[in-house]
Amino acid sequence: MLKRQLNNPHLLHYLSCQWTKRLLSYAVGIDDDFINPEVLTYLRGQPTSKSVSKHTKKALVALLSIDDRHPKITKVFLDNCTFIRKLLNLPRGADKLIQFALLCQANPWFQSVVNMLDIQDSYTGLNSILLDMTGLKVSDFNAIAESLMQFGLLNDKDFGVIDGSELPQPMLLNLLTNKLHSREQLIEPLLQPSEKAQFALGNFPQVNTALLGDYLSSAMRKAQVGTSVLLHGISGSGKTELARSLAKYCNCTLYEVRSTGMVKQNPDEALESRYPCKDRLRHLSLLNALLSAPSNAVLLIDECEHLFELADNHYSKEYLQRFIEQNAIPCIWITNHVQCLEPSFIRRFKLVAEVPSPRPEDIQHVCKRHFKGLGLSERFKRNITRIDNVSPALIANATHVAKTLNIARTDAENTIHDVIESTLHASGLWDSKAQYQGELDFDASLLNLKQPASYLDEVSFALKHNKPARVLLSGPPGTGKTAFAHYLTETNQRDLIRVKCSDVLSKWVGESEQNVAELFHRAHVEEKVILLDEVDSLLVSRETLTAHHELQLVNEFLTQIECFTQPLFAATNFDSRLDKAVLRRFDFKLECNYLKPEQVCALYRQVLGIKRLSLAEQQRLSTLKQLTPGDFAILARRKQFRPKQNHRLSAITLLAEENQRKQPQTPMGFIRPH
Repeated sequence: MLKRQLNNPHLLHYLSCQWTKRLLSYAVGIDDDFINPEVLTYLRGQPTSKSVSKHTKKALVALLSIDDRHPKITKVFLDNCTFIRKLLNLPRGADKLIQFALLCQANPWFQSVVNMLDIQDSYTGLNSILLDMTGLKVSDFNAIAESLMQFGLLNDKDFGVIDGSELPQPMLLNLLTNKLHSREQLIEPLLQPSEKAQFALGNFPQVNTALLGDYLSSAMRKAQVGTSVLLHGISGSGKTELARSLAKYCNCTLYEVRSTGMVKQNPDEALESRYPCKDRLRHLSLLNALLSAPSNAVLLIDECEHLFELADNHYSKEYLQRFIEQNAIPCIWITNHVQCLEPSFIRRFKLVAEVPSPRPEDIQHVCKRHFKGLGLSERFKRNITRIDNVSPALIANATHVAKTLNIARTDAENTIHDVIESTLHASGLWDSKAQYQGELDFDASLLNLKQPASYLDEVSFALKHNKPARVLLSGPPGTGKTAFAHYLTETNQRDLIRVKCSDVLSKWVGESEQNVAELFHRAHVEEKVILLDEVDSLLVSRETLTAHHELQLVNEFLTQIECFTQPLFAATNFDSRLDKAVLRRFDFKLECNYLKPEQVCALYRQVLGIKRLSLAEQQRLSTLKQLTPGDFAILARRKQFRPKQNHRLSAITLLAEENQRKQPQTPMGFIRPH
């Protein structure tokens, strides 16, 4: 609501009354309702009890003849109108038009008088009156109106439709209070410098920063028109920080474009703005028009999707499209929801770059300063950066909470994990699926492969150098196939996506294939290793399939495996069930075998925590030829249920039972098969 206060110097009462007197000479007559005492009081800035009735134009002119109580402000205003005229290189007659437009916005009471004016029939509207007042040619008048529209002083060439929202209030207040000498002074209230860049472009390896930085730098050097860059990606992936780093790389100043209420001089207006997106676009247009070109400035429009969603509702879609292609000042647009932008908008950006989530090792490097002083273990830091959908911004928030609580080590680790989990859960991004956890730490010396040991060196080389090796691990259950894949990826500091049937299969026709495609695409983009666990349930031989959708799923898998650019593991207990085309696609086929006698004894001592075996134990264990590390994992879990019991007495019995289960079963009947 308008704050009704008398003698407000920023309402320019003296000039408002002078202009009202001029306009009265063009009025037909004065009705009783034309200027009531209340309007007259606030227009004058002085109280009056007299009402103005018909045919008392002379009396009204007398009431409007007031002294200037704030001549300094009046002079500043008039000087600034002249400054704008010179800035826009307009003819002298433009001063009066600028005064009129600004007065309508500065004094709402003057604007209401203009709206109530009953114009003589010899004039077609307010524009014709102003044309007569200024003595300008029609062509010059229209050219001035066009320039004032581009400047942002008018929304329309018709001066009669000024509604007071044309210029942002902070900018209007600046015109009323400070004598201006440069365009930088004029737009200073709208300039919101972005925070300083905290990272170099090298901290964003997931983005082609060389292309972005070199293009932006060259475009600014050449003062090219239409330099618009769109950065998109999930929330917290570092888009804003990347924009700041790009500005630093180009040695320029980055300004954030916000709505009227978000500028630093007048934050309270944020709650009063009816159309914040429209205000923001007006700010953007003003800054683009008034920042000198070539300029050392770049404009940042964060969360820009709202501007595009409201196009054709509050402003023209064509105007927004034209702005993207013709902006004089380079602009970086940022969105978390690129799907909200129509293709007709996207294709107008000179560069469009996705900013995916950083890799875990990059997140850990970026977050070093956040981890500092909390006494976090290296294992925790590594694990926390490998949580799905985690971002540097989220880790920064979580560590801030821990530091605020003055906690460290285990307490800090628990708090950080809780904050991250609760935030991701509220965002619908928390992956609550069970994670693989081996009961026993993987020991490569307990892995028995039928193939030469040199194969392992080749697989490790592929993981380390990001080669698309495909490895099929087969063998009896419990021999360490899944654990081996996890061990190799962890040793080579690679992230692993473990794929189970439930991650792929769907009851809807065609959705299973879509899940497969999305899974491989995600692994490709994030450069992650894939493990197809129990792959025999996914890639069954097509000769045994009858349903069309089952054949489609196998075909989709085969196609994706063939095109996959990252290392891939597949584990199965039944390689004979796999499709022949599947086997052909694997570079390495590693068969895992049962433990050797010396490995059995070593693992027995390790799990039970004993140094020496009795002769009876050695003899008994040597007869168990089909034991696996998985059998000893069962023994380790059984120990947890009765921690005080001496499990040495029952351990061999338990292992013998597991060994017996692997023996071929004799079929029932009277005749043995030959």
